[in-house]
Amino acid sequence: MNEYHVFCGRIYKVGIIRFVDVPPDVSRAMGSGTAHVPVSGEIEGAVVRSTLVPRGKGCYRLAVHGEIRKKLRVDAGAVVEVALQLDEEPREPVLPPALVLALRNAPKAQAAFRKMTTALRRQVVRYLTSVKQQSTLERRVVTFVKRLESRAVEKPQKKSRPRKK
Repeated sequence: MNEYHVFCGRIYKVGIIRFVDVPPDVSRAMGSGTAHVPVSGEIEGAVVRSTLVPRGKGCYRLAVHGEIRKKLRVDAGAVVEVALQLDEEPREPVLPPALVLALRNAPKAQAAFRKMTTALRRQVVRYLTSVKQQSTLERRVVTFVKRLESRAVEKPQKKSRPRKK
């Protein structure tokens, strides 16, 4: 089991996203030179599962998601206690059976789906399954798979042009 790294940080805003900087010693301990570090833990007792992103000079920052800020009633300027550990749990979404079947019957769409990032696949699954009726889910799956297939057809390979001398 990974050890927890506990630190305090001030929330700040970049665009519309709020972040907390991870101290250099914690950044070195958690990030082995990778661009994105999956983590889990707590911010002021609220459970968090996120990804550390680089902020420069070998250090990372942690996004403080809106639902956590609302739950804690904090925003930019607040100092929060953070406890993080490396998250080794798989991040792949559980696909609904209708999507599995549709992708199995559409190899181009399946290849396009696999090329998506894990985070994007999770968002797609969240959208597809956020319905009340099975018929709506099936309709969304059919539309999604058709779009994937049409995009695979629309993107022809780039042809190399001869160089001018």
